[in-house]
Amino acid sequence: MKISIKAIISVIAFGATALFVQAQPALKIATVDLGKALAGYYKTQDEQAKLQAYEQSANKDAEKLLNEGKAMAAQFQSQVESLKNPVLNEVAKKTAEADAQRLYQEIQKKEQELNEFRQQAVRFIQQGVASTRQQLIIEISNIATDIAKKKGVTMLVERNAFVYADAAYDITDELVVELNKNQPATTGTGAPDASVPSVGLPK
Repeated sequence: MKISIKAIISVIAFGATALFVQAQPALKIATVDLGKALAGYYKTQDEQAKLQAYEQSANKDAEKLLNEGKAMAAQFQSQVESLKNPVLNEVAKKTAEADAQRLYQEIQKKEQELNEFRQQAVRFIQQGVASTRQQLIIEISNIATDIAKKKGVTMLVERNAFVYADAAYDITDELVVELNKNQPATTGTGAPDASVPSVGLPK
C-alpha cells in the first residue's frame, strides 16, 4: 500500500495540533455583575449619602435666595404703587421712580444669581456621581480580578454581557462580601460624613 507524502504531512500536522491543544491550560470562565456589586458596596452608599446631604444644603441655600427675591419683588410692587399717590411732588416722584428702577435691577440680579447657583449645584452633583462611580468601578474591578485569580479563573466577564450564564460561575456575591469586609462601624445615627462639601451662596 502506497502512502502519499501529502497524507503523511496531514497526519503529522494533525498530531502536532492535538499536542498543542493538550498543552494549553483549560479555559476557566467566571462572571461578575458589576452593577450589583456597585450597589452593594458600602462606599457607594456612603457617597450617595454625601451627595444627598449636599443636595439638601443646596436646596436650603436656593430657597434662601428665592425668598430674598420674593421680598425684593414685594418691595418693588409697593414702590410702584406709591408712584400712583397724587400728593407726590415732582421731586419725590422722580426719587421714587429711581428707587423702583434700582430695586428692579437688583431683582434681576438676584434671579440670575439663583439660576447660576442652581446650575452650579446640578453640575457638582452630576460630576460627583460620575467621578465617584468611575473610581469605585475601578476599585471593584481590581478586587474582582484578585478573587478570580485566586480561583484559577482565566477569563472574568461582565455577567450582563451574556444572554445566559450559569449562576454557579458567578462571583458577585463573594465579591460584595469581600468589598464590605472592612466596612467601618457606624454610630447608627445615619448622619452624613463630615467631608460633605459646603455649599455656600455664590459670590
